[in-house]
Amino acid sequence: MVNTSFGGDWTRDKLEILRRYLDAYTTALKNRPFRLIYVDAFAGEGYWRPDSEDYEDFTNLLEGSARIALGIDDKLFDQLWFIEKDSRRFQSLQQLRREHLDRDIQTRNWDANEVLVQFCGGMENFDRAVVFLDPFATSVSWATVEAIARTQKIDCWILFPVSAIARLMPTESQPSDAWAEHLDRVFGARGYWERFYHDPIQPSLFGEQPNQERSRGSQQIAGRYRLRLESVFHSVAPTRRVFRNSKNSPMFELFFGASNPAGAGRAIPIADHILQHW
Repeated sequence: MVNTSFGGDWTRDKLEILRRYLDAYTTALKNRPFRLIYVDAFAGEGYWRPDSEDYEDFTNLLEGSARIALGIDDKLFDQLWFIEKDSRRFQSLQQLRREHLDRDIQTRNWDANEVLVQFCGGMENFDRAVVFLDPFATSVSWATVEAIARTQKIDCWILFPVSAIARLMPTESQPSDAWAEHLDRVFGARGYWERFYHDPIQPSLFGEQPNQERSRGSQQIAGRYRLRLESVFHSVAPTRRVFRNSKNSPMFELFFGASNPAGAGRAIPIADHILQHW
């Protein structure tokens, strides 16, 4: 076991939100003729270690999202997919699979974007899934999000790395070519993030062409990403959860999107209630 996944209170809250939704989701569909699937796209190793002083024992390992999904028992998931690109963490997932030989667990040691696109393309009529996108930094491509939404069979939790995205977008100049290509992949096209930039309010004193700049803050970035989600999912939960660091700066925002037109009317209120009250 690698034991390198650390987190604090925000990690606990994120995972508890997921746990509560998975429990409600499986209960709501347990008498329906669907095959229920859980997909953990960045599954890690199945555990996380708290680094907060609020925990008595820093060596304690707590359940990660993969183990949480396995523990949902009112109605078991019919199939679980655990995807992890890091080969060392993947070995821990393989051990988790061996611990649960009675469950249909699919593991993939590959890029989550490629695996998810293939998974979405292979879904059958009576398949329904929850996908958890909890990426390392800015690993989720917009093409992957579109593929998930296009199935009309998936509920999706997306942890958007607003702090990491903001670091790719300087406030006093436009991003480098390399960073711009990275932002294109996350947002789907250059026009969706380039609108943040504008000519400076103060003109140059020496007549040279001034660099474009963007306003400080990350809320507009997360707000733009939410609009992108609304353009592809049938519905997006009105509430989004902001996770902050010890300096009260936003690190991530958690979004929920429902792709199924018939199921969104039930899924969105459940997810929104959990986001508001947990």
